[in-house]
Amino acid sequence: MKSAALAWVVVVACLSAALVFQVHRGVKLQTDMTALIPAEDRDIAISRAKDRVAEILTERVFLLVGDHDRSLARAAGAQLAKTLTDSGLTRSVTYHVSSDALKSLGKMYFPYRFGLLADVDRERLQKDQGAQIVSRALASVYGPSSIVDAKLLRYDPFLLMPEFLNHLPMFSLGLTPDEGVLSTAEASLTWVLLVVQLRGDVYSGVFQKSFISALDAAIRQASAQTPNLEVLRAGAIFYAYAGSESATREASHLGAVSLIGSIALILIVFRALRPLWLTLLAIGVGILCAFTACFLIFGGIHVVALLFGIGLNGIAIDYCLQYISARFGPAAGAPDDRLRQVLPGITIGAATTLIGYVTLMLAPFPGLLQLALFSAVGLVGSFITIVLWLPFLDSREPLGRGTRILAMANSLWRFWEGAQWRTLRWSVIAAIGLATIVGASKMRTDDDIRHQQALAANLSAQESHLRRLTGVSGGTQFILVRAPNRDAALQTEEALRQRLADAQRLGALRGFESLAQFVPSVARQRDNRELVANKLMRPYLAAYYQRLGMSGDVPAGDDGFLTLDAIGNDSPIAFLRNLVLGFGARETIDLVLLMGVSQPKMIERSISQMPGVTFVDPTADITRLLASYRRRAMILIAVSALLMLPVLVFRYGLIDGLRVMLPPAIAVLVAPPLVALIGVPFTFFSAVALVLVLSIGFDYAVFCREATPARRPVTMLGIWLAMATTLSSFGLLALSSTSAVRTFGATLVVGTILAFAFSPFASSPTRNS
Repeated sequence: MKSAALAWVVVVACLSAALVFQVHRGVKLQTDMTALIPAEDRDIAISRAKDRVAEILTERVFLLVGDHDRSLARAAGAQLAKTLTDSGLTRSVTYHVSSDALKSLGKMYFPYRFGLLADVDRERLQKDQGAQIVSRALASVYGPSSIVDAKLLRYDPFLLMPEFLNHLPMFSLGLTPDEGVLSTAEASLTWVLLVVQLRGDVYSGVFQKSFISALDAAIRQASAQTPNLEVLRAGAIFYAYAGSESATREASHLGAVSLIGSIALILIVFRALRPLWLTLLAIGVGILCAFTACFLIFGGIHVVALLFGIGLNGIAIDYCLQYISARFGPAAGAPDDRLRQVLPGITIGAATTLIGYVTLMLAPFPGLLQLALFSAVGLVGSFITIVLWLPFLDSREPLGRGTRILAMANSLWRFWEGAQWRTLRWSVIAAIGLATIVGASKMRTDDDIRHQQALAANLSAQESHLRRLTGVSGGTQFILVRAPNRDAALQTEEALRQRLADAQRLGALRGFESLAQFVPSVARQRDNRELVANKLMRPYLAAYYQRLGMSGDVPAGDDGFLTLDAIGNDSPIAFLRNLVLGFGARETIDLVLLMGVSQPKMIERSISQMPGVTFVDPTADITRLLASYRRRAMILIAVSALLMLPVLVFRYGLIDGLRVMLPPAIAVLVAPPLVALIGVPFTFFSAVALVLVLSIGFDYAVFCREATPARRPVTMLGIWLAMATTLSSFGLLALSSTSAVRTFGATLVVGTILAFAFSPFASSPTRNS
């Protein structure tokens, strides 16, 4: 026994060193709720597209800098742009759009000008309304602010190219170029826009802190020179950082409250320090093992697993409390005797609980795998510490006092067995049954991933304000376009473009972004040239030139056609390459980003008959996955019970094994309807909580089944303490600002109370020794 205890000392020392080394290297704290969900798209293209869209959206940050003085707003914007560029944390910071960049865009498009038509001009020519284009061109030539010169009129007489450029999506936002800066006005404020592309993992706590610290410092520096400066921000990194900070605060606060509550409870009951530090030692070693395992295997931990992990002592402490409670009374014996008294019960309890955790690992959820591993390793670490260390460290003297406490602890057992409590027992059972029926009628499911995470209200308000001012719309929905080649893909996008424009007019979405808006297909360019030649140049050019006092022919444009290859790396529209997912010999795959989708069903219906086109809504897909795995989790509970049953049957036989299963079964079945009475929906995280309720219920039931009549008071004291510490740890999760954590905590609280209340049912009525 001593050699085993020493060996465990060496193992714990090695794990401690590994944890210190890992913390020194840096720990990744994940905050993205979608990281909890498995990637289950069988279509590889859709899976890749989701990753690309997520990358595009998460790496982009929008900043809107405003002041009552236009020059101060522009100066602050320029200062922020320079500071962020120099920080090394960004790939690019777009603030000042140089005239050279805009000229390069015009230079790229101009050779192909007769094949490039704004939608409105193309429609006019198709309807033989070329005269309207002529009238517009004349108005531009003779207008008071005309910048048209003879050279432009010679090469583009009807000014088709400026009209095409003005209708590009990048110039259709609520922003206007102001001396090279995209700007907008609101009341007396002038706002200027910065678009930042981040260089780093948005969900890395280290990168979050570095970037936001740099940004905040830059804003403070700018505000020192411009006291009335206002800055609006929007981007996934801000929500991720706020979530990380909130989770860390919650974990520390809830952990502190739980620890203080457990310490106070143990001191009040045992009135000695040794039981306290033995409990803290067992739990501390378990948590050490759990964190080390997660960091070594996953390189970090998700905040949800962290928050659930603080409830580890709500499970592992059960076994420690059974041991230290055995010290009460003159028949307690030496530490080795106490361990022998409780070892069968805590071993079977740990085994059944581990089965529950292993069952969690069967669900293909990365977050659940972390939680299950954290809990399982922590439980094993605590259990080994209890068995190998506590008998050597514990006092040989029993606790002589505690008669009143033991009598109070045994009151639950007396309640279920005493004849004088028969009427009250049936009244309690009837009340629980009635509440269960009423709660079942009120139960509702909620699998929407957006409801499972808390978004900082101030960030949401800033983002809404920014999007209202700029017209920049966020959204994760997109359309996947697959075609045999590049031009076929562009033709499909052109057909899709009309349907999306119709949906936009009906309010189903605010906008969209596709390659075909910037680079028409070769077929469209060829058709545009014919329209311009036959419906504009031939019938109107001579008279138009005569009116302008010009003569001669219009020089021909480039004989070729505009393609995506013409877009250089420094082009203002270089971002279009993000929309190209795959371009090979057999298939071309493009993305069409959708913004501000309010009626996804309408969009899905409008494109359902288009070949090679797929509407993808990642949020809805995750919601469907949560619903599917909520149902699977319920199956896992049944699987857990079935896997636990052989252990119970081996120990107690079939009938008594089924009696041991009764209390946890009641807790699992009754907890969800009771929680529904207070308006908590049933979610996937509720189902996960029920897996743990099953494990906790088995612990309590096994302890009661193993207790002889003489040891019932001591056993019930340990169960009372275990329930109290579980409620003080897991129960506090019900106060979390994260809905998923809150739902988990509420379900676990009710389930634990039920498992505790019915735990004496596990004891055989015929057992007298």
